[in-house]
Amino acid sequence: MQKDITSYTEIPLFEKILPSDLDKLLICLHSRERLFNKGDLIIMDEENVNNIGIVLSGTVKMVKYDFWGREAFLSYMNPGELFGESFAVQSQTKSYATFVAVSQTKVLFLRAENIIHNCPRACTFHSQLTTNMFNLLGRKSVNLMEKIEIDSKPTLRRKILAYLSMQAQKQGSNIVQLNLNRTELAAFLNSNRSAMTRELYAMQDEGLIDFEKSTFTLHKID
Repeated sequence: MQKDITSYTEIPLFEKILPSDLDKLLICLHSRERLFNKGDLIIMDEENVNNIGIVLSGTVKMVKYDFWGREAFLSYMNPGELFGESFAVQSQTKSYATFVAVSQTKVLFLRAENIIHNCPRACTFHSQLTTNMFNLLGRKSVNLMEKIEIDSKPTLRRKILAYLSMQAQKQGSNIVQLNLNRTELAAFLNSNRSAMTRELYAMQDEGLIDFEKSTFTLHKID
């Protein structure tokens, strides 16, 4: 698939890298694009596990299957976000998790070792790439801690409130706009959509929240 690098300038991993340098950098990283259909598995074999992926369009979800084949949802990756980097930088060749295309999804693959190791030409833009990579890893670490905090709540209501509270603090308002639809939110909370919807309406009846589609209003109570 032919790459259109003009769209890459908005990707956080390439922040502060000039468009004139980006083409040379992509060659250095052995970049390649691939299109996945809804439900396709991504990074399932040893060939791809040493690469990181960047979502160019669509959505990727990370899941884990237990011994009996039951799926546990871990997170979603949207356009511009990385996935697979935690496994690609390790010496092992097998990924702990499975990545699945939620919809038709275009992914840019980059060779991880060419990011974390020094460039033999000592390119300044390659150093910027490494800096960007560590910044993104730090952000993902924070997101992971937030997910652990939500999952640790004892009830579904407490999980919903914890998630909405985090979003309100990030957006600086008691009116928050969620990036997840109702089905995705239920999966993120390790619930089913029906149970979550019942809880949302119960919370609304009690005056805790109001909501319309993906817009939620949080109310303070005594």
